[in-house]
Amino acid sequence: MRLNWLAILVSAVVDWILGAVWFTVFAKAWTAGLRMAPEEIQAYKSHPNFWPYLIALICSFLLAYVIARMLGKAESHSLFGGISVGILIGLATAVAMVTEMVFEVRPGSFIMIAAGYPFVGCILMGIILGVWKPKALVAVAR
Repeated sequence: MRLNWLAILVSAVVDWILGAVWFTVFAKAWTAGLRMAPEEIQAYKSHPNFWPYLIALICSFLLAYVIARMLGKAESHSLFGGISVGILIGLATAVAMVTEMVFEVRPGSFIMIAAGYPFVGCILMGIILGVWKPKALVAVAR
């Protein structure tokens, strides 16, 4: 099975950027669900740490890798195949997060924002990886 490593990297970066946009758009509701005092949040923002961003990028890369592997085993490598695999991986990720957060008694809005991001991100990565075929698959299709 051939993997398109450039497509995996690009889809991971796109997912990582989606996370920045996602949590900026939903910042107020998401921050409220963090259960951190405003001064604690302010202290965190005043001394930014690059590790969470690096870990988030690595996790996006790993999710993209899993989606690419699953697409490699699928019957067809296409837009709809990518969407299908992205939905399945995203749903599994989101359900795992929801399971944890309901036991933490998090607000519903926080749960939807936090679990919605990997769901949407996996679908987006699935689209990129489904459309951007590995070279061996392109040669066979001709």
